[in-house]
Amino acid sequence: MLTAAVFLLVLMSAVLVHEAAHYLNARSVGLPVRAFSIGMGPVIARWTWRGTEFRLSLLPLGGYVDLPGMAPKVGADGRLEHPDEGLAVRPLHHKLWVLVGGVVANYGLGIVLLATAVVLAPGYREVVTGQPAEVRGAVVVAVSDGSVAQRLGVAAGDRLVAIGDALDPTPSAAVEAIRGAEGTLVLVLQDDAGERRTLRTAWPPADVQAGERPLLGVQLAPLEVTPVAFGTALAESAGFGLRLFPELVAGFARGFGAALTGRPNADVAGPVGMVTLVGQAAQVGVAPVVLLAALINFSLAVFNLLPIPGLDGGRMLLATVVALRGRPFRPGQEEALHFIGIAAVILLIVVITVQELGGLLFG
Repeated sequence: MLTAAVFLLVLMSAVLVHEAAHYLNARSVGLPVRAFSIGMGPVIARWTWRGTEFRLSLLPLGGYVDLPGMAPKVGADGRLEHPDEGLAVRPLHHKLWVLVGGVVANYGLGIVLLATAVVLAPGYREVVTGQPAEVRGAVVVAVSDGSVAQRLGVAAGDRLVAIGDALDPTPSAAVEAIRGAEGTLVLVLQDDAGERRTLRTAWPPADVQAGERPLLGVQLAPLEVTPVAFGTALAESAGFGLRLFPELVAGFARGFGAALTGRPNADVAGPVGMVTLVGQAAQVGVAPVVLLAALINFSLAVFNLLPIPGLDGGRMLLATVVALRGRPFRPGQEEALHFIGIAAVILLIVVITVQELGGLLFG
């Protein structure tokens, strides 16, 4: 239940921001908006404000903004005719402004969420900048059963004051000190009450086989992590978003190719994969959920920008083609292309979902 609730919160926040940007961009150029829906399918609640019917629909799988001029009209003789109102009669820059709004909004939300994740967990700064977070000290967070550490009496919550000659080591420095110890390993620990104790053991342990790396059997975490200011995190997250864009495009290309050929797919996650990832993040804490929400918004932005009919990128492409050729497509032709594009996307999602279910069921 928690996983489903968190997943819907992440997904619907992305949808709300996306559709709200389309709505605001349309209103900014004087375009009326007939309907604004969060969710798809049957409407379960509706209200009208400033000439727009706002809807909450049953299926939380997306949303839409209904603008006049996006579909052909039916003439008196029953034939389709070009729309003569709304978006259809606006100049190209108005069309592109309205269509690109959702993409920009999702990317902007992704940057804000990523910066928030870095502020909540400064260790994520390494994901954004490639540089490890500034940390001090090390504390034991877990001790393995049957390990050398357990036999010595090391307990979760103990702070590492020293390992050999390494004073107040960070987790990485502690690991290096343990690996480099010879003859005797000396640990100086401090418990929650502030009492220090010194532990000694032969190193490497007698039961370690030749060529085998000796393990102390502890999981370490930084005692302190230098916090990151939100402004700094925001600027670094914006740079990360720019660097991520071509990687996401390439990832979608590889993922779609893998899905269509039946190869293992590690680049694109379908509904099952997304729910699994959100569930895993929710078990860890708030920061991983926020980080994942940022990556989902980045992915949705790039996906919608792909030049596939039916998506924002496809609509922008066809609007540009119409402007360059100086005349519209035949009535209904552009809508048919959008229908084919959406049908292909839905089919691809179904294929990816079936593959993910197969992976869960059959390993």
